[in-house]
Parts: sequence; structure tokens; C-alpha cells
Amino acid sequence: MKCSNCDTEYSDPNQNICEYCGSELTKEMEPPALRPTSKIDQFLNETGLKDLYKKIKKSLKE
Repeated sequence: MKCSNCDTEYSDPNQNICEYCGSELTKEMEPPALRPTSKIDQFLNETGLKDLYKKIKKSLKE
């Protein structure tokens, strides 16, 4: 297993603190799987419409 902060390998599964950087170690074995993007999200990202929407939304807040 690896430290999530400094990416150092540690072998003791009961270890709670990284020996190298001192950060607290998490017990998660694998990161959660990312859900696949929908077809509409893929289309909006590829055409740049999503970025345009975010810019318009931001300018309306100001």
C-alpha cells in the first residue's frame, strides 16, 4: 500500500502514520470507480459548449 500524500510504500497494514512524511494513512484499498460520462456530457465537452455555459453562468453571478 502507498501513502496518499507522498506516495511512499508501506508494508505494515496496521500502520496509521506514514514514516516518511508523517501524514495519516487511510485504510481505503482502491479509489472508487469513476462513473462513465453520458453521451450528452461527452458532446458538450467536445464542442466546448460546457465551457461556454460555465463562462456565461459566472458572468451572470458577477
